[in-house]
Amino acid sequence: MNEVLSLKMVQAESLGKYLQDIWIIALVSVIFHQETNIVLPFLWIILQIFIVSCVQIIMSKTGPRPIIPYIVPMSVLLILFLFNSPLWLYIIGTGISIWRLQIRFNKIQDEQSVESNYHLSFFLVFLVVHFICLIIGIEDYIFPLYSIVILGIVIQSATRLYAVWISTNKQNSASLSHVAGGFSIGLVFVVGLSMLVYFTIPLLRTGFGFLLGKVMTIAIIPFVPLLEYLDKLLNKLEIKIPEEMERIPSEEQTELEPQEVVSETLGGAFPFELIFIVLAILAIILFLRFLMKNKPDELIAEPSVIHYLNKELEDQKEEHEHIGQQSLYKVDTSLLREKYQQFEVEASFYTYNRAKSETVRDWFRRMEWVVQDEFFQVYEEVRYGGQTISSEKAQLFQTNLKTIKNEFFLEKDV
Repeated sequence: MNEVLSLKMVQAESLGKYLQDIWIIALVSVIFHQETNIVLPFLWIILQIFIVSCVQIIMSKTGPRPIIPYIVPMSVLLILFLFNSPLWLYIIGTGISIWRLQIRFNKIQDEQSVESNYHLSFFLVFLVVHFICLIIGIEDYIFPLYSIVILGIVIQSATRLYAVWISTNKQNSASLSHVAGGFSIGLVFVVGLSMLVYFTIPLLRTGFGFLLGKVMTIAIIPFVPLLEYLDKLLNKLEIKIPEEMERIPSEEQTELEPQEVVSETLGGAFPFELIFIVLAILAIILFLRFLMKNKPDELIAEPSVIHYLNKELEDQKEEHEHIGQQSLYKVDTSLLREKYQQFEVEASFYTYNRAKSETVRDWFRRMEWVVQDEFFQVYEEVRYGGQTISSEKAQLFQTNLKTIKNEFFLEKDV
């Protein structure tokens, strides 16, 4: 059961990371949202969700294959041409899709609970795209830009919640339907509150302006004599009107007009599209060179390293069970961190609760749990995850946890 949960959790992490990638690209595509018949960011997201669904289904049946990220995007993104997409958009979109699928689905991902710079990057890209569209003068970009931002926040919150739910002990958590229902209710509440604020703010602003005007009218009464005096003083002042001779001659104006026309024609004839195409070709060449140098590892890893439900790996499960246990921790300490978190949850079931201000060493000493001294050193290495560790240390860490469970948890059950 734990292995199935681990498989689902890693798949959710890969899916969540890939969704983060395509949403960043969707923000950038707002600049070119008029290149297709349908608004490009929405078309991009729809096609990418279809791509990632196909990859998820295929890899769950066959396991990771380096060729799959090449075949699926190149086939699915042909749909772009049905919406009058230019060739450069297809090439760039295919290259980005292949790159991110290789990174996300053929390599182990960090846990969703591990903090990352995604949210900061998402906000910065939003500001940069907003600024570029404003400066260049792109029309009708507000609706797609803000729609993508709002959808991105909702989708990323949902995937994060799902990943956290999978990693939580099911005896101490709500069912998936309850979690989804709570998320939906919260989403409806936020949308309703936003709509209420949107429609009531103009009324409140009008009422506030009316009240402020009345207050200012009353407050200015003591200064009426001073204002009348200033008004009379200003009326006595003579305002000098420039004569016709002081104005700019018409000949000088006619000389400036050709210069403005020339500057406008020079700016309009600048080959922006040609420069963009050349840069895109150079980027694709560098990208292909990067792929050739950084090919993903071949499928020679043990089943525990590749976290997918694979019929072939299931057949070899019993034969490589012991090897898998050791190689599992050679890859990422996040899995050891998950084991320890499950240990603390199980300990709480038996009233062996750890105090909030209590260190692990003090907790073990208070519970009189005897472990090897190196256990706490290994704990410091795995407490944050995202690192690698030798199989010997991993085996020591897991053995100590298992010994405590057998000696104290099982005895209390009896």
